[in-house]
Order: sequence, then structure tokens, then C-alpha cells
Amino acid sequence: MRRYFYFIWFLFFPLILSCSSGKKSGEVAVVQTEASPPPVLVLGAGDEIKLNVWRQDDLSRTIRVDPSGNISLPLAGEISVSGLTVSQVREKITLSLSKYFVDPKVDVALVTLRSRNVYVLGEVTAPGVFVLDRRISALEAITMAEGFTTEANQTAVLLLRAKEGQTEVAALNLDIREMSEEGLPIQNVYLRNRDVIYVSPMKIVDLERFMQRLAGILSPILDIQRSALMWSTMYDILSGKEVSTGVVY
Repeated sequence: MRRYFYFIWFLFFPLILSCSSGKKSGEVAVVQTEASPPPVLVLGAGDEIKLNVWRQDDLSRTIRVDPSGNISLPLAGEISVSGLTVSQVREKITLSLSKYFVDPKVDVALVTLRSRNVYVLGEVTAPGVFVLDRRISALEAITMAEGFTTEANQTAVLLLRAKEGQTEVAALNLDIREMSEEGLPIQNVYLRNRDVIYVSPMKIVDLERFMQRLAGILSPILDIQRSALMWSTMYDILSGKEVSTGVVY
């Protein structure tokens, strides 16, 4: 698998360099920082819910959503809950049990949320995967990772986001001190499910080798075979060029 990955990497790397050389320098990444509505929490594989059915103790239990997005209940059988809110799941279970009970009283509560995550990697003190159980900004996610290291490049923090089958990348300036001194707003955004925040070091001695290592880190998360443009944009950002990367919502 690793040999296949490096084959793909070296196949695309000349294309990446040629694409990056044709970009215009001096363009600044456009990042929408306006407040967005809180994300709607929907269930996915690995999430756990607690079910209580009034006067039906044998049906009350804690259930984990299986990899196919379903839960299994006595009488009701297998129920698809992936992409549904807790209230929608309650309504669906109530409808299924109404075939066997008159006006069943069903209560559903979220116990554990595992299906919605964001990744904070690179030059942070405690890189890892964090649960997106509420509205979390890029700065807050870095705080959850115990902050920047002394080597972190805070002026070009990479935000990678899957959108319409592709991965888009934007550079965020999260250097609070620099922004306050220059009187500029911090380019902060609220994260979405499976967003990746990557903090690169301030000094990169060998950019090509660093990009290979970075690809190895991100490949389990991103579809690198469909992201040649993403790597081109990332190369420009890490090499010190400021490029337009579109709007991040």
C-alpha cells in the first residue's frame, strides 16, 4: 500500500509543481469569518443513544449505531438512523413501536458522539482527533490541542475541507498578536465534520521532502488521488506564496 502511495505521489508531483508555477502571487486567501449557525447534530456510525420506553423496561437500553448506520431493537427490528437528529430517531422508533403498543412513550438521548470529528495536526502540543459536538472555531480547536508549539507558523494555518468530492485548502492567519498589532481581523472560521487543521513549522528546510512526509500523514484522512489541485495550492502556501484559495464557509 505504501509503495502504491509513493507511486501516486511521484506521478503527480511534477504536475503539482507545474500548476503552482503558473499561479499569480500576491493574491490573498478569501476566508468568510461571519458567524454561522450551530451545526445540526445528526447520528452516524459509532454514536451511542439511550432509549427509554415507558412501562417497557425490556426495551430500554443503550444502543450503538452500527457501521452501516443502523440500530436494532426488539419488535421494531433494524432501523436506519444515520443522518437523523435525535428527535427524528425518537419519532421513527415511536412509529415502529406503535404497531405493537398503543401510544408508546419513547425517549431518546444522545450518550456518546463519535461520528463527528475534526483533526488538529502538526505543530500543536497535543495533536489528535477531537469530537465536534458543538460549534467549534479553528482557534478553539487548536486550544483543545493545547495550543501552538514554539515552532508553529501561526500566519498560515492550513484548513483542509472536503467539498463536493474534492478537498479544498485555505490558509488562515491565526496569529493573534500580529493581527492585533496591525489592526486586522483574525481569519477564524467554524469547523465542519472531518475538517483538518494542519499547523506547519515556520522553517521548512526541504519543502519537497516535507510535502512527501505531509502526504503520508494526511493520506489516511484525505483522498490524495483526487486532490492534485489541493497539493498544488498547499505547495504554494508552504513555499511562501499567497494564493487565492476560494471562500471557506
